[in-house]
Amino acid sequence: MKNKIQTLKLEIRDTKYDEFENSIFFKLLQYLYRLLKIVFSKTFILLLLSATLTSCQSEEKIKLEQYYIGGKEIYEQNCANCHQKDGKGLQNLYPPIAGSDFLKNKDKVIWLIKNGSKDTISVNGKTFSQPMPANIHLQNLDIAEVVTYIYNEWKVDNKITEVSEVEKVLNKN
Repeated sequence: MKNKIQTLKLEIRDTKYDEFENSIFFKLLQYLYRLLKIVFSKTFILLLLSATLTSCQSEEKIKLEQYYIGGKEIYEQNCANCHQKDGKGLQNLYPPIAGSDFLKNKDKVIWLIKNGSKDTISVNGKTFSQPMPANIHLQNLDIAEVVTYIYNEWKVDNKITEVSEVEKVLNKN
């Protein structure tokens, strides 16, 4: 019975197809198909793996990026007019933030951003007497973001200034 079925199959098959199936071109197409199948499956796996790894940022890293971006916007709206976008200050009128020794005391920076100052200030051995306006409209989160931006942008540290840290400083007095 098995032989009869095979014989029937062979009789039914088109001889042109047999010739094509045995041709070098057909074998090359089959090889190419298998090769592409392997390459694309490996490429897909690599893409999926890299997408997974890059999207798995820690919550801390995501929060730092959010604070940095929010802080940059606040800085550009409220601080850059005097301290400039590059943080280098304005000649002898307004002190630099970039490279400033004043940044060594984060509590003073937080206090100054919120409350301003009419006093003379010394930055990097240079005296500045222009008053700094208070930013009473800024919320504690805004201040935390702008301090995070300042400290990360000008390489003082690379961490988040938490809202609780701002609250602690501002509630001292």
